[in-house]
Amino acid sequence: MAMSMNGMIATPDNKEDFLSHNNWVEFVKATKKAGGLIWGHKTYETVRKWDSSYLRSLERVTKVIVSRNKGLKLNKGFVLAGSPKAAIDVLRKKGFKEVILTGGSRTNSAFAKLGLINEVKVNVEGVIMGRGIPLFCPESFKLNLRLTGVRKISRNIIQLHYQVKK
Repeated sequence: MAMSMNGMIATPDNKEDFLSHNNWVEFVKATKKAGGLIWGHKTYETVRKWDSSYLRSLERVTKVIVSRNKGLKLNKGFVLAGSPKAAIDVLRKKGFKEVILTGGSRTNSAFAKLGLINEVKVNVEGVIMGRGIPLFCPESFKLNLRLTGVRKISRNIIQLHYQVKK
């Protein structure tokens, strides 16, 4: 995930224009390495409105959208899953051992509540926003983390890498 310094992943109206292109480049690299990604339906709806070149960079990636809306129409190359566990099952059946979960906020929290997150990598952009959508929705869960790495991505972005203590 990419976020502001104070933990926001989007503006209140779901815009991510405060995030630099470098964050997208890092996301694509990680996603291509893993081979599979999971988004919630709101993230999917936001990203599919972007310039088509962004999604073209993910053509060979298996893309699963989590939504309870069984009638949700998806573009070619996307698979619908009705729950976090169903999304994991889809990717597991395709042979994936690692996938990228990139939200949004509600989806991240749903996976956290079920104990389905093993590690967290967050690119922190050098911006602070007064209001926005947080990385995780306020829900009843707790992830205890152990910092395993810090990497400088660019002049304005650092990446924090944590393992989830189980």
